Amino acid sequence: MAYIKHAIICAAGLGSRLGLNKTKSLIKVNHKKIIDYQLELLRDVPDVRIVVGFQSEKVIAHVRKTRKHVTFINNYYYKTTSSSYSAYLGTQNLSDPFLLLAGDVLIEPNSFSGFLKTCKSNQSLIGITKAKSQHPIFVDLDQNKKVVGLQRNSNTGFEWPCISFLNGVTIKKQNKYIFENLIVELPIKSYPINCYEIDTKTDLELARKNHDHRIFSFVSSRDIPV
Repeated sequence: MAYIKHAIICAAGLGSRLGLNKTKSLIKVNHKKIIDYQLELLRDVPDVRIVVGFQSEKVIAHVRKTRKHVTFINNYYYKTTSSSYSAYLGTQNLSDPFLLLAGDVLIEPNSFSGFLKTCKSNQSLIGITKAKSQHPIFVDLDQNKKVVGLQRNSNTGFEWPCISFLNGVTIKKQNKYIFENLIVELPIKSYPINCYEIDTKTDLELARKNHDHRIFSFVSSRDIPV
């Protein structure tokens, strides 16, 4: 993982579709919060930046209990902006490649470790997973398993859970969603990751049902291409 110096977690949103009046990064699954799982996966990344907004004080206080060396970036306009603006704030002054994660994704460690090992300093990499969330961004793949399209209309069987390693990609604050910044960079190589993006109560129930806390793993998605 020598190439990965920076990681940005976008955790500013209201999480209104989940309806719990709680920022999604602090949702518990098997007695641990989503942000805790993510920080464990990023323990070897020296520069972790968390973009906060809704309930920012709670996120900051919780994270500081377990990891002191984290940079917090406040999206004061979280009520009127979306994920692309948060990502824009988090990537300011970065010239190196960076990891980009949403703060509402539970990720199985073994597949994420494989993703990190596949990251190369001279090219971007997009994590994909079997389509299962209620509001997915579907992934179009070519015969070489490269991502050639990101869209919401046609179920291709796979979705982008906002996990990416990006090199030379500029996040624009005027875009509404992060994936709009990636479309102009396609095609990009893909890598399969077992994970659950939690946007609704149904998504949360599915993640809790399939998350195996005994081995800190998820039920395998065998249909993901390798």
